[in-house]
Amino acid sequence: MKKRIPLIVAVLALAVVIAIGLIDRYSPRYDAEYIGAAACGECHTQIYPEWQRSPHANMLRKPAPNSVVGDFDNASWTLPPAARRLPVDSEPAARMYAREGSWYMDLREPASDSFRTFRIDYVVGYQYRQVYLTREDGGVLRRLPLQWSVPRQEFFPYWNLQEKSTPTVPDLWAQMTSQNSAWNLFCARCHTTHLVINRKNANHTVADVEWADDGIACEACHGPGSLHAKYFESNYLNRISQWINSNLRGDPVAYIASAGKLNKGEAMSVCARCHGADIYMSGTDVYRSYEPGYSRTGHTNDLSAYFESAPLTPSRNIPTLETWSDGEPKGIGMLFRSLIESECYRQAEVRCYDCHNPHDNKQAAKPGLLFPSEASNDYCLGCHEDLRERVAEHTRHEPDSPGAYCYDCHMPKIITKLATGELELTRTHRMSLIPGAHDEWQPGNAPNACLSCHGLDAPAL
Repeated sequence: MKKRIPLIVAVLALAVVIAIGLIDRYSPRYDAEYIGAAACGECHTQIYPEWQRSPHANMLRKPAPNSVVGDFDNASWTLPPAARRLPVDSEPAARMYAREGSWYMDLREPASDSFRTFRIDYVVGYQYRQVYLTREDGGVLRRLPLQWSVPRQEFFPYWNLQEKSTPTVPDLWAQMTSQNSAWNLFCARCHTTHLVINRKNANHTVADVEWADDGIACEACHGPGSLHAKYFESNYLNRISQWINSNLRGDPVAYIASAGKLNKGEAMSVCARCHGADIYMSGTDVYRSYEPGYSRTGHTNDLSAYFESAPLTPSRNIPTLETWSDGEPKGIGMLFRSLIESECYRQAEVRCYDCHNPHDNKQAAKPGLLFPSEASNDYCLGCHEDLRERVAEHTRHEPDSPGAYCYDCHMPKIITKLATGELELTRTHRMSLIPGAHDEWQPGNAPNACLSCHGLDAPAL
């Protein structure tokens, strides 16, 4: 009998666990509050430090020696030679310096030789370029017109570059009067977590706003976490119940949005809300009401109906939302749209986080997935199994050579970006067939993968 006691106890324990799983169900629809990333880190001790190192976590910061990447060591900026029309244009138009733990940018006023001082209250970004914000009396965080290019190691007028316009001192000031320069009424929605605009005026000179976390934190992607935290804190057995309900029954994770439990449209909406910039062209109100996860009063949880709502008009010239002459996505703001246009998205279950680590967004989900490699080929061959034994025949390139990997031909670098102040190309995510090297391509159309390497000597396919 004594030998059977452990077995009996184990059976009873299992019965209790199953009973808990059967009885303690949680609602798939709920209203929760935002509690901040630090609260998430108390339990998620492995993922939280990973996120803290990420560009998402460090997108918006107070100025400090470890956050300011621009040159504020008594630096200055002068209009480029081609933009100088008056003798004064050869003199500095801006001065940057630090004093007693604060950072400042002085801008020369158009009507005089005097400078006006702006204190830097926040910095945005650090990988490619850095934006500087100053707080006005009305509460608006105003975007200053000069940004720092990390690779060039110099200040530059970003929006003049995007709009292909000539910078002038009056124009730099005009950039600070445009409505979209009120950063915390526009850009903050994608650079903070849970932006709430309590009050603003028509001219966007008044802003009473708040947010849950600086940068893109846990709840920006997972939704509000108060009920999730309370559920697990209130009863340790809820962890067992949650495991049973989620892993054995397929229920959602308790009171939180977890990508693996969302349908494709809901899961991709988490990324689309900020990376699918052309959605705003036809669905501005929708993206403002979006919140990840499950239905809450007044919130939209699935943006997929709007992914392709903005037509791909040929030769569109809206900064960052450009298209090529054939209508193919061109600007960096169209990167998500290029994925949505692909058959890999439409006919399969391709998702952003298949390749991109969602908690450290500049890292790969698995080594080798973010560049042409055997690992990235293996990802593609997971669906295109029929090509696994004849990759060389399919690619018409020697193994390990440029062109021998799926990304080389099906994700060519045809998306343009000016994020650093220099024109760069990045890979389209429209994993499509390669157009005919000669008979389908016309100047102004999206560059052809074959012609990009071989020029007019590209072999016919």
